[in-house]
Amino acid sequence: MNFKNQVWTQHSSQKNPAGMRFKIAPDDQEQAWKMADRHSNTLTRYQAYLNWLTLKTLLPWFEDWAKEEGLTTPCLTPNPDQMIQSLELVNGTAIELDITRFILIPLDEIESDCLEVPQEWVDHPNWVGDYYLPVIVSLDGDEEDCWIEIPGFVTHKQVKQQGNYDANSRIYRLEMTDLIPELTVMEITRGLQMRDPISPLEPLSEGEAKQWVEILGNPSIYSPRLHEDIPFATWAALLDNQDWRQQLCDRRMGKVPDVSSHHPLQELRQWLHPVTEEGLAAISGVWQQFEALFVPPTPIAVRGSSETTQAIAPVIRLLQPHELEQTRRHAAGVLGELGFGNPDAIKALTQLLHTAREEETRWQAALSLGKISPGHPQAGIKKARYLDSGLYLQGHSLALIVAIMPKNNDKLGIFLQVQPTSSGKLPPHLKLSVLSASGETIREAESRSDRSDQGQDNLIQLRFSPPPGTHFRVRVSLKESSITEDFIA
Repeated sequence: MNFKNQVWTQHSSQKNPAGMRFKIAPDDQEQAWKMADRHSNTLTRYQAYLNWLTLKTLLPWFEDWAKEEGLTTPCLTPNPDQMIQSLELVNGTAIELDITRFILIPLDEIESDCLEVPQEWVDHPNWVGDYYLPVIVSLDGDEEDCWIEIPGFVTHKQVKQQGNYDANSRIYRLEMTDLIPELTVMEITRGLQMRDPISPLEPLSEGEAKQWVEILGNPSIYSPRLHEDIPFATWAALLDNQDWRQQLCDRRMGKVPDVSSHHPLQELRQWLHPVTEEGLAAISGVWQQFEALFVPPTPIAVRGSSETTQAIAPVIRLLQPHELEQTRRHAAGVLGELGFGNPDAIKALTQLLHTAREEETRWQAALSLGKISPGHPQAGIKKARYLDSGLYLQGHSLALIVAIMPKNNDKLGIFLQVQPTSSGKLPPHLKLSVLSASGETIREAESRSDRSDQGQDNLIQLRFSPPPGTHFRVRVSLKESSITEDFIA
């Protein structure tokens, strides 16, 4: 092949007459950044950006080589979808031309004193290459003047035999003077044995792999490949399994597809009818009474005791219309803890439903009524469930809370809330959405961030009242991860 084809300018120093430069197209820069922006941290995003620029700029050069030699079209290894996984974990990419694999290691122009090849590309039997090309990327000029340069190459044998291995960084390091500058040598030697023997991978059990996925999936670990507790042989075996690699990257990048809960569709009206504990479990599935998951705001008295009965009357007096609305609301909550089966408490809460000045007070009255008189025609109920202990929402352990109360025209008032399962704030930009059965967004709330981009809200919530029999969906999402539950009003 004529290695001067596709070249923007040729690096023509006496020391390296065959070095080559290629212009980076501005459109490629924009597309590369969009691809790189998916990754978990700043360093990984920048490395991925350099890798995508390298691929977009050099792939046409390899395609021309294949065309001139009558070879099959070169391909990326792994494929573009899996490339996102590999770039989250290891710097570098690979292009296969017929039976030959080229490993491309991009270097920022400022840090291009030597070639640093990650151990995965050298000692992993399914990642190893034949030729290793450092690719110097210059982005300091104007958008039209950015370029990449290939100063030369080395073979796998050279990397193994001449490279200086650093166990702390798991890197094979070679000086630029070790490179073969004449790229035409690759054309002449392609197809010859360029690899040193590599040991096979050690087996890794599924249980051990799951443990490592959970540990290394934490995005606060900047470089999982360098985790001090995982030997390289174990790490290499983890990388070799596409499913494990996918799970690891999904956790790190928050890139989990929408997960339907696989729990039964909830017919909310059935929650209002008193049933046996067995029947309630069958109807609700994993949904539990709110108080079973969260500590009640006030101590629960012993129901039926004389002290409790005596305490009810003064609490009822606090429900009168002349009292502050906040006082009435608080008193209604107290009655829900004290007044089980008490006819005076039931009557007072029923009246409050009609005299309350604010919707929050009506909700408190209905929910307290549901506690002390289950099955009352105006009673509400409040349930909650853990969202898979946070597995799908970037490690955050959250709960979805659903409360309902009867309203006019046979409608249900529906109150939705998401909050952490323990003290703390919600992650910023967490969304709580109500969707139609077809997936159209009807309502949405989003948690806020403070000036340091940390979570600001303790909870997010929505209220609405759909027509009877409406099928709707509730989605909790964070970046590209989401969990969805289905309901019928």
